Amino acid sequence: MKLALQHIKNSSILTTVIGFSLLFFCAQVSIPIQPVAITLHTVAMLVIGLTFSKADAIRSVTSYLMIGALGAPVFANFSGGIAKLISPAGGYYFGFLVAVWLMCSLRERFSTTNTKEMLLIAFAGQTALYVCGILWLCAYMSPDKAIAVGLMPFIIPGLVKSVFVASIVGYVKK
Repeated sequence: MKLALQHIKNSSILTTVIGFSLLFFCAQVSIPIQPVAITLHTVAMLVIGLTFSKADAIRSVTSYLMIGALGAPVFANFSGGIAKLISPAGGYYFGFLVAVWLMCSLRERFSTTNTKEMLLIAFAGQTALYVCGILWLCAYMSPDKAIAVGLMPFIIPGLVKSVFVASIVGYVKK
């Protein structure tokens, strides 16, 4: 099993395709609230940020954003196009890129496989995502409303996803 995983890790193209696919499939599992749906996107982001190399993580998210911007229906609820990236949800999409960069940088800096440290890195990634999303939402509404609709509904699901993914990644990396 470890040999198979090592071979996959060594193939950047395959890793990028896996990351893209993970983002795509997780995007389709959503609770469509407005202005930003609750999705499993963040699970994909956490897995990518906690397991991929920085280059592969950035390549995966960038290819996902670019293909979606070109109109392919890869975003939540099979949507796509540049309009989706400039919508109120756009900050979260760009936040994926910031979050995986931050998570990979922290992993590189601290070289950790410890579950507690992975959890802290996951929380850092989630925080970066929320900051990007809320700042973007402020272009569409007041900061108070942006926090109310762009952060508050996501706190509990985000904590659950972070604990779940960090625990599994920490266990697998032992």
